[in-house]
Amino acid sequence: MRKIDTRGKVCPLPLFYTKKVIDSLKSGDEIEVLTDDEVAKNAIPKWSKEHGHKIVNLEELNGDCKMIIRK
Repeated sequence: MRKIDTRGKVCPLPLFYTKKVIDSLKSGDEIEVLTDDEVAKNAIPKWSKEHGHKIVNLEELNGDCKMIIRK
């Protein structure tokens, strides 16, 4: 599973990095995204669903958000 840590970055950068990695994945592959940006916490799941990707897990960890997304 690919992992990206976008903590400290503000949107649209976390979404940009997530999209870039997802575009390089095969169907069924997963990515773990860490972010602390409030906008990204909503934008990444919304974008993922709009583009046919599945949010496998989403959890808050002390102000950080960890998402697992399946392409």
